[in-house]
Amino acid sequence: MQANAIAGATDREALSRDMAALASFLMRTANMGTFNAIAELDLSFTQIKALCALEADGEERSVKALAESLGVSLPAMSRAVDGLFERGFVFREEDTADRRMKRVGLTEAGHSVPRALNEARLSALQELMSSLVDEEADALSHALGLILERREDIAAYRPINK
Repeated sequence: MQANAIAGATDREALSRDMAALASFLMRTANMGTFNAIAELDLSFTQIKALCALEADGEERSVKALAESLGVSLPAMSRAVDGLFERGFVFREEDTADRRMKRVGLTEAGHSVPRALNEARLSALQELMSSLVDEEADALSHALGLILERREDIAAYRPINK
């Protein structure tokens, strides 16, 4: 029994290394498209982080809360939000409970930025999938199907079909 437990741990370690190789490959190939999309948007890293955080939350937040959650100073986040507001990526309004605070949320244009970054990543994955032989694609499809069927937390990240 103990030998099986050790063998299982070794298999998991090997699987982890293999997944790391795949993840590294995917990150490297997807990064070029993602970086190109970022360059075309001409946004700062802080602005991109803010847009992605607002998109992930799905709700508006105060500038202060956004700054704290991203580990950015309030003045830096205020400047980032100002730039995003000027470009129409976010709306901002006074907080109803505390008029000194500003709340920000994504506009439709703001939602398009995280979508563009995800589409760049998806494009790299589509290139990899098209390079697989049928046997590899079928095996990967089966393994992912098992995982996504049982793990709603992972399945929630599936891109929406167009």
